[in-house]
Amino acid sequence: MKRETIFAFNIVLGLVLIGLLMVYSASAVRNYSTDSVGHPAGIPLLWKQLIYIGIGMTCLIVMARFDYHHLRNRALLWPLFLVTLAVLVAVLFLGDERRGGQRWIEILGFTFQPSELAKMTLVIFLAAKLSENQQYIHRFWRGFVPPLLLTGLVAGLVLLERDLGTPVVMMAVAMLMIVMAGGRFAHVLPTCLPAAVVVYKLIEGSGYRSERIDAWLDPWKYRSDKGLQLIESLAGFARGGFWGQGLGAGEQKLRYLPDAHSDFIFAVWAEEMGLLGSLSLVALFLLFLIVAVRIAVCARDLFGAILASGIVALIGIQACFNMAVTTGLLPTKGLALPFISAGGSALIVNLTLVGILLNIGAQAVELEEAPPLAVAK
Repeated sequence: MKRETIFAFNIVLGLVLIGLLMVYSASAVRNYSTDSVGHPAGIPLLWKQLIYIGIGMTCLIVMARFDYHHLRNRALLWPLFLVTLAVLVAVLFLGDERRGGQRWIEILGFTFQPSELAKMTLVIFLAAKLSENQQYIHRFWRGFVPPLLLTGLVAGLVLLERDLGTPVVMMAVAMLMIVMAGGRFAHVLPTCLPAAVVVYKLIEGSGYRSERIDAWLDPWKYRSDKGLQLIESLAGFARGGFWGQGLGAGEQKLRYLPDAHSDFIFAVWAEEMGLLGSLSLVALFLLFLIVAVRIAVCARDLFGAILASGIVALIGIQACFNMAVTTGLLPTKGLALPFISAGGSALIVNLTLVGILLNIGAQAVELEEAPPLAVAK
């Protein structure tokens, strides 16, 4: 699997470099005296992104050389889980409140989003517990309910930060991991309906969430308010045409499109690189996911297979969600485009997860040599 591992690393490196280029393009015209929500910006965004990339690539290299089997060691697994829960609780009391949510902790001019750490911890913890619980995986109460409650605990703490998108992603990833571990569709599928009802009630009971839905359904009615980002994002795609305006020549980033450097950076890329560039970026993500799925299938043991599947699901779902939001297929929600959007927490966590994936790939075997995944190593 050495070829696939190197290929996956090169794709991720290419995505990170594209992200750095687009962060520079989207932020070159920004006023660095304040950030996008009115707080002092301090360090210029490009330099911050370079620092985040340096930290993230260091984590990737370390985890690529760290035997992933140690991640299910109780001496490492439980402290990681308990620290994550503690940080999620701490942000509810000490976090900065921005845009209706209390999701960030600021340290020395850098912001940290604990929910990103929670995603990684959840994937690792679920992979360890699902691989250990194989004898009960087909049972409802002893096989399906425990990982569901575990996910509900972590997702519930994130939900208290007034963040709905991340808990939805967590639940989707957890369901896919349960299926990969051998869980029954007869348990997973009926759970989707009550989960959808809960999400609907949370949206209906929150004024700003329901307003986002209204703005998504008719953005031109809310042209000066909630519908502004979607309209300007679609304008970026329209202006890009097939070939694009040229690298750095986009106009939507000139304060027409809010969050051009983060949640809507795909629209900036589409305007400057056109339909051809947009499809090329989508193709890069698809190639990464295909290679990552192959690594999961060829993993040496069940723990590696489930862990790799969780990583694939987490990165893939977030990429699809972000692209769907920027093209108007889903309501506006603050989920970054993996490896591309500006921001440290998501980038560092995603690169760390890729490092784990590369280690799984380095130990993987070809399909004809692979042991049965039903037996955990």
